[in-house]
Amino acid sequence: MPRILIGIDDTDNDTSIGTGRLARQLAGQCQERGMPVTGVTRHQFLVDPAIPYTSHNSGACIIIDADADVAAAAFAFEYIAERSAGGSDPGVCIASADQVSGDLLDFGGAASREVLTMEQAFSLGARAGVCLRGLGGTCQGVIGALASAGQCAGGNEGRFLDLPGLRLLHGCVRRRQFEEMGIRVEHRTDSVNPGEDDRYETLDWVRPRLIGGKAVLIVEWSGPRNAWIPVDKKRSHPSR
Repeated sequence: MPRILIGIDDTDNDTSIGTGRLARQLAGQCQERGMPVTGVTRHQFLVDPAIPYTSHNSGACIIIDADADVAAAAFAFEYIAERSAGGSDPGVCIASADQVSGDLLDFGGAASREVLTMEQAFSLGARAGVCLRGLGGTCQGVIGALASAGQCAGGNEGRFLDLPGLRLLHGCVRRRQFEEMGIRVEHRTDSVNPGEDDRYETLDWVRPRLIGGKAVLIVEWSGPRNAWIPVDKKRSHPSR
């Protein structure tokens, strides 16, 4: 279990950078402050007319693997407040490992299926003892911020926006490069057996899924490319 999780949501508008990119920038600041970041994850929530969102209704979570207390990460509140886009409704949740309760895990899972409320988020946050703050606008982002931390802690919902070295992968690589980064490769195939010398085409966009608390890259065989390619492809939104 990581020591600290920082969930953020609803920091953008139609013309700004997305919450995912802002989360990666925040992760960089954590690194500079001596808090090792082991990953940044994206978390998908229910898309419903009753829920206001900018593009895909997703939040993000920064995973910090450090023997530090929540106070060390508290700078994130001011950092996100100053950089959130005009008209956004940002929220930030900072939770230590010992604050991740079953209720918090359930809240994260429910966010992908149900319409949740700010009252539910603040009530749960208070019971769990996590630091949950709305930072502007309606503060609606506290729902996704808390849910991002819950899904990330649950370990089976989301995908990695970043890992150490992830965004340096380009072109074709060998499987060992993924494995050295802590990414498990899962082959989706009924007819092609993976070989040690196989090529893996990154398509310049590798975003492993969060499965069992680990980064898992699901690939399929492409005959035209003579290589394995990621099952998950890049979406059109440039800011994630």
